[in-house]
Order: sequence, then C-alpha cells, then structure tokens
Amino acid sequence: MKNLAIATFVASMAVTSAFAEEAVAPATGPVLGGSVELKFTEDASGDWGATQTIGASINMSGKAFASFNVESIDGGTATLDEWQLGTTVAPDTTVSIGKQGDVWVSSEGEHTIANPKMDESIQLNMGAFAAAVEFGDFSGDVSDIEAVAGAYTFGAGPATIKGALDYDLDTKDYTVGARADLHNYGITGTYAEATKVFAYEAETTMGGLTAYLNGDETDMTQNVGASYTYDFNGINLEPSVNYDIDNSDVQPQFVASFSF
Repeated sequence: MKNLAIATFVASMAVTSAFAEEAVAPATGPVLGGSVELKFTEDASGDWGATQTIGASINMSGKAFASFNVESIDGGTATLDEWQLGTTVAPDTTVSIGKQGDVWVSSEGEHTIANPKMDESIQLNMGAFAAAVEFGDFSGDVSDIEAVAGAYTFGAGPATIKGALDYDLDTKDYTVGARADLHNYGITGTYAEATKVFAYEAETTMGGLTAYLNGDETDMTQNVGASYTYDFNGINLEPSVNYDIDNSDVQPQFVASFSF
C-alpha cells in the first residue's frame, strides 16, 4: 500500500520507545470549554460586517489524552473543527492521531511565507523534536500518505531557533522553514520548491502591541501591519490593521472574544 510503511515506521518508533514504564500523573476529569467570537471587517464598499463564531470543546488529559472542538459560524450547523487521540509512550514523548494542527513555523501576518496545509495526521512529539505524517484521504484510504514533516527547536526561554521541513509525497516537492526569536523580536523565513520563492516575515511584540513586515525575494516589502490585544473586563479585544503596500489597500479588523 502506497506510503503506508512511513506511517507504520513512525508509529512503531514511538511505541517501541516505551521500553520502561514511567510514573505519569493520574488522569483528571474532562475539561469543558467554550468560546464566543465576533469578528468585524470592512469590505470593498466601506461597509462593516460581523462574523460570529461559537465554539465548544472537551479535553481529557493524562497518560492517554483526547480532545475535540466544534464550531458554529453565523448560526450555522456546528461542525467538528479539530480532534486528537493520543498517549504518552515515554517521558516527554507522545504519539497522537487526529486533525491536530501541524509542526510548521508560524508568524503574525502570514501573507507571504509558505505554509503547507496539514489535515489528519499522526504526530510524534519528543521534547524539542516533532514529526508528522499526513493522510491524503483519511476517511477513504488511510494508506494514502500525502506528506511527511519534521521540526526541531534549539534553545529555550527568550532565545530560540526552530527549523522545519515538509515533503509532499504526491508532488515530490519540499518546503523548508525557520524561525528565530530573541526576546521581543522574531523573524520567519521559508523556501518552497514548488514556487522556488524565498519569503520572510519580521515581527516585534511589546506589551499587547504586535507589528510585522513581510514580503518575498521578488518584492521584499508587501505587507505591514499591527494588532493590539487587551482585556476589557474579561472580554478580549483585538483591533488590527494590515496595509497592502503594492495595492495601497488598508484592511482593518476588530475582534471581540470570550473563552470559558
């Protein structure tokens, strides 16, 4: 079965590493959570509209762990957003399956950097190292492995460097990324073989204010933006604005949210 050996190898590596059972904190009861978010954006005609997102989640931690969350947008039917099922196989080592995000580098605006998508996957986390095997058709053919990815983080505290690699088994293209952080400053760079373009984003955060600038090798200054996050009597408020330099387009946004 195509590419199934890769998934089997990653899962086997994680499980066989548990040759010595270690004491793990006993599981507690499930944690229920919820959120309400209102996102206000301005359209091309200058009108402001609001998008309402209602979310609910359940998380169970322990040696084995599981979580899922559902979302309803603008009063629509609640749908499953992300989910995860996993276990601890050794100290600081977990293996899990689900639609659980990725191991890629991140930045604030993310208009120009390459960002390989990742749907359902098997993920192995071993301290500073993380690896993922992505399914191409999880509900129809779990032997169809679409991509493999890995990341490693050097350093700790105010100074870290994270490197990541994603390889698409269908297109045979690789994408590499790196992020360096020093105190309140960070810079992310990516290179995608499919487009053969290097892209970057630089950002800084001071207090609740975050500002960024991004572009790529063809145009080093494409977007500049900022956001400010603050707590208003328990409600999280975040006004933000992005300026598309090439198109002279201002894109304001305002988000109000509450999580419980």
